[in-house]
Amino acid sequence: MNSETCERLQQKIKELGNLPAMPSILQSLSQCLGGSPSDVNIDRVVSLISYDKSLAAQCLRMANSALFRRRVEVESVRGAVLALGMWRVRDIVYSCTLPGMFSHTGHGMDPATFWRHALGTAFVSQHFGQRLAMPSPEKLYLAGLLHDIGILVNALLYKEEFQRALELAQATETPLEEVEQEVLGFSHCDSGRVLAEVWHLPADVTGAIEQHHHPSSQSDNAEVTAVIYLADLLCRMRGLGYGYYEAREFHLASEAAWQLLQEKYPAATELDLARFTFELDSYAVEVQGMVDTIFAAGRAKA
Repeated sequence: MNSETCERLQQKIKELGNLPAMPSILQSLSQCLGGSPSDVNIDRVVSLISYDKSLAAQCLRMANSALFRRRVEVESVRGAVLALGMWRVRDIVYSCTLPGMFSHTGHGMDPATFWRHALGTAFVSQHFGQRLAMPSPEKLYLAGLLHDIGILVNALLYKEEFQRALELAQATETPLEEVEQEVLGFSHCDSGRVLAEVWHLPADVTGAIEQHHHPSSQSDNAEVTAVIYLADLLCRMRGLGYGYYEAREFHLASEAAWQLLQEKYPAATELDLARFTFELDSYAVEVQGMVDTIFAAGRAKA
């Protein structure tokens, strides 16, 4: 993002007020998880989750889902936290908390469509990391979940312009990022970076948000960005996209991002791509269930 675009976005934020602040439960949870894993206060984490009934229910649901294949049903929040692990709990809190923060935009993409894509990309990104034996694959979930957060920023700050960009993208079957550049002069990659900096997100997550449409092998977080780029495309091409058809071809094996991962991780060369993409379809059911649960909880609170 060039300096002129950055200044324009920052000025717009000043005119309209601050972007949404990081939810307090996420701040508290981040503090709990900020140190060494051996120093995590499990009682504090369980207390934070238990305070919000919808979060507690979602943690229990995820702990007992087919994704984790538990032999014995998890029945308590503590059991769910221990079964899921601290990073997965953090990811669930993000997944359940963020949709409500942007529900008042009133313009742009259907919220359920947006979060289906976000959650789908998060699941696929982590699955990629696990299959490639990447270090710390859990961080890929958060990067995948937040990669398009700039779409919500654009819908909030540039309502009419973004609505026009979305309608034009749908009518021409063009990737949204390309039309945003034409209509707004920047894309959700740029505005997403601004929000990531406001929230003090980790550098690799911020980098993936900014570069997920144009990954570069020269960037400091090249592998994370490559995974998010591929997961984003796979979801958009397999029914977990922005709610409209994109007229573009996608061959995983020929993508530069995939070739970068093959050079770095030997497991990539052994991966059966046809089977891998077929496996991803099973995530659609899980993602749909999670989105339904999140929005059902939101309606119950209203």
